[in-house]
Amino acid sequence: MGLPLAPYRAMVRPEGRGFPEEVRRFWAEIYGQEYIAYDSLEQAKRDPDGVIVLSGDYGTTVLLTAPAHLVRCDTETLVTLVSDLDAVSWMSGDPAIATVAFERHGVGTSIEGGWGGGIVADGVWTNPQRLSAEIRTQAEQAVLGRRRRIDGNLLRRERDTELARKRESRTMARGYGLPWDFDISPPAVPFPD
Repeated sequence: MGLPLAPYRAMVRPEGRGFPEEVRRFWAEIYGQEYIAYDSLEQAKRDPDGVIVLSGDYGTTVLLTAPAHLVRCDTETLVTLVSDLDAVSWMSGDPAIATVAFERHGVGTSIEGGWGGGIVADGVWTNPQRLSAEIRTQAEQAVLGRRRRIDGNLLRRERDTELARKRESRTMARGYGLPWDFDISPPAVPFPD
């Protein structure tokens, strides 16, 4: 049985400014480049330069890219995957913050963003600054249709590690009278058992 997409529809293509398409459109304008986004994975697959871009932090941190023609999973799997990647990195738990976008970028180009942005490789690229090697391997396998989802135990272990790191490093939040976890929420799509 598949995941009901209705509550997570915003993860695919949220409306309004500040989301991946608008952020990257802004950067393209700054650099004098054309920006093209697609409404679906199927549309992106029809373009030889169509790619998927999974990102967190309102599209500013690229977590994963892949040429669309290599993608062997469905959009539902991509929505779950970006929730999983967000759950072990940004931890927003918000389907408007962790998003899936379908865009045009040639192989070998970069996608502007924090933490070094992203790269469009001739394969699945995952952000080595935000994701562990195990998470990156399983994310690639999900995109290529070799697994349905990242292992739940791995997700829990990685999330616990990141929570401990954030708890230790967040002194600024305390200075403003905020709890250390003021911006952390449960995953948008719950982890599997």
